[in-house]
Amino acid sequence: MRGSGTPINSSEEAALEHLEQYVDTLGGDERLTRADAVAHLVEQGSERPDAREHIEQLLLKGYLYEVDDHLRIPSRP
Repeated sequence: MRGSGTPINSSEEAALEHLEQYVDTLGGDERLTRADAVAHLVEQGSERPDAREHIEQLLLKGYLYEVDDHLRIPSRP
């Protein structure tokens, strides 16, 4: 559980790692939307409702943030 004061569970940690890897593959001007994040997590084996819930929890706990309909992952030490 890195970078935030609020711990995340193992499935949220796995979702965050999948999203970090996905963001690393995006081109310089491509941005991650919530819909893209959900679709990616579904491709990785999550059920759609679970993927949505993971993203929501990561947002609430400060592991993701949303700006202008795009998700961003803050730097972690």
